[in-house]
Amino acid sequence: MFVRKITISPKGVGLSKSVLLTSLLYLPIALAQDTAGQLPAEISAADAAVQNGLSETTDLQSQVDAAVDQSVDSLGVPSEGDAATGEDARPSGVSAEVLPANEGESGLIEPATSESTDAQDSRHIERFGSGSTQEWEMDLSVPTPPPTRRAAADSNSLPNQAQNQKLQGLLSSLALDPSNSDVMEQLDRLLKDVLRQIYTDLDSGSLEEAAQLISVIQPINPQLTCLRTAQQRLRLLTESQELIASGNAALQANQVIQPDNDNAFYYFSEAMKKDPDGPAPELGLSRVQEALVDRAYESAEGLDYELAEQWLVLASEIREDQSLVEQARTRLENMQSGRGDELVVEVGEAIDSGDFNLADFLIIDLIALGGQEENVAALRARLEDARYYSGFQPGQIISDEFLDGSDRAPQIVIVPSGSFMMGSEDSYENERPRHRVTIERGFGIGVKEVTVGEFRTFILKSGYRTVADRNGSSKIYNEAAGRLSSRDDVSWMNAYNGDRARPELPVVHVSWHDAQAYVQWLSEETGKKYRLPTEIEYEYVARAGGNNNYWWGEGSPPEPVENLTGEKDESPADRLWTTFFKNYRDGYWGPAPAGTLRGQNLIHPFGVYDIAGNVSEWVEDCWHASYTQAPETNRAWVNLGCERRVARGGYWASAPTGSRASFRISANPNTVGPVVGIRIARDL
Repeated sequence: MFVRKITISPKGVGLSKSVLLTSLLYLPIALAQDTAGQLPAEISAADAAVQNGLSETTDLQSQVDAAVDQSVDSLGVPSEGDAATGEDARPSGVSAEVLPANEGESGLIEPATSESTDAQDSRHIERFGSGSTQEWEMDLSVPTPPPTRRAAADSNSLPNQAQNQKLQGLLSSLALDPSNSDVMEQLDRLLKDVLRQIYTDLDSGSLEEAAQLISVIQPINPQLTCLRTAQQRLRLLTESQELIASGNAALQANQVIQPDNDNAFYYFSEAMKKDPDGPAPELGLSRVQEALVDRAYESAEGLDYELAEQWLVLASEIREDQSLVEQARTRLENMQSGRGDELVVEVGEAIDSGDFNLADFLIIDLIALGGQEENVAALRARLEDARYYSGFQPGQIISDEFLDGSDRAPQIVIVPSGSFMMGSEDSYENERPRHRVTIERGFGIGVKEVTVGEFRTFILKSGYRTVADRNGSSKIYNEAAGRLSSRDDVSWMNAYNGDRARPELPVVHVSWHDAQAYVQWLSEETGKKYRLPTEIEYEYVARAGGNNNYWWGEGSPPEPVENLTGEKDESPADRLWTTFFKNYRDGYWGPAPAGTLRGQNLIHPFGVYDIAGNVSEWVEDCWHASYTQAPETNRAWVNLGCERRVARGGYWASAPTGSRASFRISANPNTVGPVVGIRIARDL
């Protein structure tokens, strides 16, 4: 046995309430009819009542109400009091049938209850014996005025008043005659019209309207062709709208491409997957692209055109349309060229006005701009000619005379300003991160290491006593053991192996404090500003301003230009290096006389010697375990109270890795031994 559930309420179609109730007077009697029997006369009478349109009068209404109450009582439907007790209220001999339940309904025929007031006119009538398993809800009432706004429509009604009246009328007709094929065809056509409206709403982005229409027609015919597709599309578009909102919020928070899975690009891309043809995701991605292009412009304003190009590359990956990126790239090229012309004029004006510091900074900006090599070279030459040291040129060698005329300072060579990448990402942690450093002004650096003879002048004139002198010992290379060992009575006057040092050898067995004392003494004797090199200066010179591991390039030098651990070098006891420069021989085991290894064809571009080998050299800086927050301009990185200092450059026993330009040595400033010496620097 099947059940059809019909709900009649005071709204929906235009049939007279009295006529409807009159027709219903006969329906409860029919409900108890055996399914094999004939339709009772009461049903025919009900049909006739509907067809003839009985007059709606007060007397008739009273008769109808009484008749309905009597008919319901005859079926055993409980009164309000009965319903409260929970007693069964189904006809005798009829079991409770499971209804085809909608979501959220129990699926069982619930007991009917009488209405408590005249305002509650809905009555639920269960028809037994119907061949359909669908549940129809018929909404009957006197017509109400059409709503003024679509959004204000009842959640169970169609927003279009004409469609809604037609729908309710068709459902009412089917309730009275479920087998009426003509009515069913009309209903099918109406539902398809509504479905077309749903797709129109989805296309226009009116998701709330589409959801309202779906909620009306889905209970009527859940198997309607393309309805499930519409529901799926509504879900995807709703999710897309939520992602678009998240993307807009991320843009507002400047989370354009970071952090992962919580940025504007991610949200708009996910929305595009759910709504590939929608304009909103594409608009969101275009805004992401615009944001990245704006960052490129900001970088260009800061003269970082390399970073600006990186932003444009990212922007080009956001969407297929490249017109915005191409326009930006053209604009940046024009900006770069135009800014270059402006800087050339500004540098010239600064030089002419005597503002050399400003001219220096503007030249650096021109270098960072890129593509201005010829202008930079010409402006540098013009600036140097205009300075106080007008006779100095990059590569020129200077030896300052002592104020008393008794001697001269060790030779220095003028190193040009420039910019380079400091550190290495492919080696030790203390060489990271690799970062760009700018040498803002030229400086002087020792052509070679300070020799024993030059240091002797300092000792004799100043009376200074070195750390090794005070300690009475130092470390020397023990040829018999093949390693370093401590020995008493060793100081700056001794060679690497403890023998008496010749004057032309680089001075060793000196601490960082000894090196500081020496350059301070030079400043006093000459009236110039002498100091130890900075780490930045040393690596800049060791790279010769380039980006290779060695100033000559990579691998072994093609001719003897540095005192290195060569594969073909031998110790006095015929020892060989276990790690070495292949096929290389300089002929020395231990330090060579300072500045003696000079190539015939290979010459350091800055005119220095022994920068990668012979002995390591103290620099001004404190030791730091990495380059995090390191200076980006040429200055020593010094912290008050630092306990360790830095030595730079390879020495006579360094492996090839230790001779690299980026290699760093951490040492106690009181350390002395046969491997670290002194190289001076001077401010211009």
